[in-house]
Amino acid sequence: MRLNHRLLLKGDASNPMAATSFSIATFNAQNLLHSGVYFSGRNDKPYTKEFYQEKLDWIVNVLHEGGPGLVGMQELFSREAFTSIAEKAGYAFSYAPDIESNLNITKDATGHLQAQGPYNGLLSRYPILSSARIKDFPSEVSGIQIEDNDGDSEPLRLSVTSFQRPVIQVDVELKEGVVATVFVAHLKSKRPIYLASEKNMQSDPIIQACGRIRSLIVRAAESVALRQLVVTVMKNSSKPVILFGDLNDDLPSVTTQTIAGEEPFRYLSPAKKKEAWDVFLYSVHDIEEQESYRDVSYTNIYNGRYELLDHIFVSQEFYHRNPDYIATVCNTRIFNDHLRDERRVVNAGSYPSPKSDHGIPVTEIKWKE
Repeated sequence: MRLNHRLLLKGDASNPMAATSFSIATFNAQNLLHSGVYFSGRNDKPYTKEFYQEKLDWIVNVLHEGGPGLVGMQELFSREAFTSIAEKAGYAFSYAPDIESNLNITKDATGHLQAQGPYNGLLSRYPILSSARIKDFPSEVSGIQIEDNDGDSEPLRLSVTSFQRPVIQVDVELKEGVVATVFVAHLKSKRPIYLASEKNMQSDPIIQACGRIRSLIVRAAESVALRQLVVTVMKNSSKPVILFGDLNDDLPSVTTQTIAGEEPFRYLSPAKKKEAWDVFLYSVHDIEEQESYRDVSYTNIYNGRYELLDHIFVSQEFYHRNPDYIATVCNTRIFNDHLRDERRVVNAGSYPSPKSDHGIPVTEIKWKE
């Protein structure tokens, strides 16, 4: 979707907290690493200085064009690159604990620098008041149990008890008197997980199917754990919630809807509905489609399939149908003109591309007058 205008802050641009609206974005930067460093465990060649600079310039240009004041980022490998983007794009605050001081970069046995990752981060024009890195699942959902149909045998417990990419949770002061809790997540991809014994059998269709299901199980467990984190905040504080995520599944999927929660059944009592709404997250893509005449909501193209994998969710404080809303989602635009459908492009250009293989959703939210 091509944007013909920049989403500008209305009001005093030099003071984002005094503006009448603000914009937010989720941004999978696709392997953000500075030049000369290998990706740990992969055969990819290190970026050249020219490729790295081109990648930085593209990311900064997208951020300038979209103008978000708050950006949840995924696939970070380099503090150097992350800091450079923050400086060039004008973000006063940043948080990416797993790449601090380039602690994720070490030397391998041959003396080459290699980077562990990917990790999550947050860019902000608003003050960050508190922050946390969450690797282990909350105890309430650590190791989901499964029973057989008759319930006679001992329940099985899943061994998935931590996020593959740690979730970050940050409190941000969006304006005077309004502090929001922000989550940034990147769930397990659909890439198959193979057992060591299956190393030479990955062309077998049944082995492939088992590998995809293992990935789904991991992503499902992560979605339950992320749901627990969100619900804990929403039940125990009055702060509005924003969730940025490459959730690696489309909006109607079980895993994505698990994170959002269940919208209350229409015939429930008002009291029961309120309980559900208090812990429910609204997709900005759903809100946009309610107000729009066309649906071009995709952030990834794989084998000709157009998918919405990158999501922004907000709590009811930002939903216009809530009588007590404090701000409302105005519009959501997705920067996806750079995505290529390989099955329809004769000359797809070079690979890898300095541009991301994900679209970037940007949502504008207007404060209640």
